[in-house]
Amino acid sequence: MSPDNSRLVVIYPTQLAGTVLPVEPGRRSLGRGHAADLRLDDPHLSSIHAALTAAGGQTSIEDLGSRNGTSVNGEPVWRPRVLRDGDVIQFGMVRARYEVGGSTGMLPTARAAQEGPVRFDVGRQTGGQINNVGRDQYNHFFQQRESFLREAAAARTRARRLIYLSLAMMFAGILVYGLKFFGTFRSVIASAQSTRPPDLSEVFGDVLGPVSLSALAVAAAGNMLFWVALIMHIVTAARRRRVDTDPRHAWNAPVQ
Repeated sequence: MSPDNSRLVVIYPTQLAGTVLPVEPGRRSLGRGHAADLRLDDPHLSSIHAALTAAGGQTSIEDLGSRNGTSVNGEPVWRPRVLRDGDVIQFGMVRARYEVGGSTGMLPTARAAQEGPVRFDVGRQTGGQINNVGRDQYNHFFQQRESFLREAAAARTRARRLIYLSLAMMFAGILVYGLKFFGTFRSVIASAQSTRPPDLSEVFGDVLGPVSLSALAVAAAGNMLFWVALIMHIVTAARRRRVDTDPRHAWNAPVQ
């Protein structure tokens, strides 16, 4: 099926419902940032969230390492996936339906000719207490899922900041120690070229002095912090990927 004149039609949330994003030939990015080719103003989207590629008679979707992930018909997208007419794509909390030009989309099918005429003369009907628990339960699970995603995103952000801090500590410690070591090396060369013997206490005083040892300690602490932050980042990313698949989450439990 040709992707010409295909589009994405936003169906959720309400404030964006009905927004049409044309899918043109080539590769186009989608996100909430101004650099995105297809822009949606939603806080759950990353600046550059995903990419749509229309080529070779088909359209594929690819997640670009977004914070809240991308899924097609409820299945997370880990690699480029080919779209079919009617697929529902979810970017974070935003849901959009993929439609191919010339298709009937989500219109209901026509009634069979042998069926009798439609009647609207419905008699009097009564109803007792209306149970709205289904919708309330859905909203409760939706809020739980959104809260979980916010916590996971916050933990991932903290892990990234710790990684940047650890790299800065390692770089600063190694730089200070390297400067001290280079100064000591120059002193040894200068002593070797002169007639006087080198003062070993002065030489090793610079290499093993308080400044050098403090620099080594900062670099070592930065190295340890880096591995801790990296493990935090990996664990948080794994939890985020399981948000729509782990049956221990209430929103993934089968509806009774």
